Amino acid sequence: MSQSAYAVLDIETTGLDRADDRVIEIAVIHLDSDFSEVLRWHTLIHPGRPTGAVHIHGLTDEHLTGAPSFSDVASELADQLRGRRIVAHNAKFDREFLNGEFARAGLSERIDEDSCVCTMDQSRIYLEPGSHSLRGLATRLNITPGQAHRSMSDALTCAEILRIFVDLEDSGLRYADSALNRDDAEVLPAQWKRARRWGAFHE
Repeated sequence: MSQSAYAVLDIETTGLDRADDRVIEIAVIHLDSDFSEVLRWHTLIHPGRPTGAVHIHGLTDEHLTGAPSFSDVASELADQLRGRRIVAHNAKFDREFLNGEFARAGLSERIDEDSCVCTMDQSRIYLEPGSHSLRGLATRLNITPGQAHRSMSDALTCAEILRIFVDLEDSGLRYADSALNRDDAEVLPAQWKRARRWGAFHE
């Protein structure tokens, strides 16, 4: 089996407040250095509170009955990410939510920005202005997405977007050589080449 170099990550949450809301679903897809899929990992999470935005993710309290808590899977999740570059759409959201969950679980693990590749940010390099949401990019790139706001479907869509950006970079096809993201931070091309393997420097 090929060594996985990337971990494509997606989470669903009870809401958008990192202090009060909780993660309720996580999916991770491992990709090798050629961006081929190696492994899939998925779990539902019991948040210890109502599931919140059911109209968005479709997960009810009943769906999560018997699911593990984040603390139950925190170490396993860290193992799924460790030693890999973490890819996510709007990576800042996923990173900050998971760091809050790791802290509440009593783990010292923290995902750093330098280990992340954000496909939302990279879309500003490889595509002309338009929708930069995951579903918007899927439409613009003729990707057929799965069920919206479910972790595995969204992770699969994110992985395909990444592959398209890699192909565009390899073909010398950029819309811009630099851009600003939604936080007005500079975005540079081929973030997947510059990102560090998360946790590898702790080994």
